Amino acid sequence: MATFASRAWAGKNDLQLLNLCPSKASILNVPECSWVQRGNGGLIAGSVVPDAQGRADFRSLMSELGVVLAPRIPSVADTGGIAGFQFSLDLGLTEISNNQRFWNGVQGVSATNPNGGPRPDPLLTTAGAFVRKGIWLPVPTMELGFGAVHLLDSHLMSWQGYMKVAIHEGFHDWPLPSFALRGAVAYMTGTDQATMTTTSLDLLVSKGFALLKTARIEPFAGWSWISIFAHSGSLDATPSCNAMRIAAAPLGSANGSYCANFSFPDQDAITRFRLLAGFRLKFSVVFFAAQYEVFFSGSSRYTSSDSAKDQSATQSALSLSAGLGF
Repeated sequence: MATFASRAWAGKNDLQLLNLCPSKASILNVPECSWVQRGNGGLIAGSVVPDAQGRADFRSLMSELGVVLAPRIPSVADTGGIAGFQFSLDLGLTEISNNQRFWNGVQGVSATNPNGGPRPDPLLTTAGAFVRKGIWLPVPTMELGFGAVHLLDSHLMSWQGYMKVAIHEGFHDWPLPSFALRGAVAYMTGTDQATMTTTSLDLLVSKGFALLKTARIEPFAGWSWISIFAHSGSLDATPSCNAMRIAAAPLGSANGSYCANFSFPDQDAITRFRLLAGFRLKFSVVFFAAQYEVFFSGSSRYTSSDSAKDQSATQSALSLSAGLGF
């Protein structure tokens, strides 16, 4: 018999959005979503509608998860040049508000005992790989990059791409920094619970210095505007229902009225802002980069007239990258 329990094959960081609905005993005396309203004979009475707290929890979870899977790309303002090519392996550690109720919406949390059972780790780990290539068109100071990031202990993947245009670069012997604009997009896969697309617009500044005549160190910093577009999938609000019995029921049978699905309603974009700083150390064709980021807390609302507000906290993150650059 199905309950709110997590499926055995799922990772603890996979989404289980039904957990965002407080559970209650159903007509079969097993847990189901408290947003389900039943009338005579236990039949479903109307649509299942998430309340304001549920909508805020969904928005807040997508906000912090969007930060975890957002484009990070530890990189200086300079492009790789027209002939440039880079390959890197990346590791990210991102702080989350793991004890907040909106993080109940993952597989590792018990829906029937969310505060007494296991919680997500306070730092979520991602691993990824990227390729970057300098190109000529439409301007000679452009770089494109593509890659993928995996959230460990989950099936979630973030497929990412970016375009960077250098506003000013190459004057390494002058006391002038390099500047660049970078636009990036990330798309989440690995779940049918929700879809999420994250975009970022970054302003980067960096300056390189020779180090012991054998290496080069390039400190960099930046500011980002991040937009997260999240949409709920169809969720089973009544896991106590026997799906096989309902599927076999005669046309017009009342059995189907015992079961219900729901979705969190579509919402406005979630907006976050980020400050970042780091450095790249390069020796011949080998490079290492480290980047520290602060994502300021969210405050946008579900819609302009809705009381359900993003309750995400300020998040910090550390990104490490190592690879080859030609």
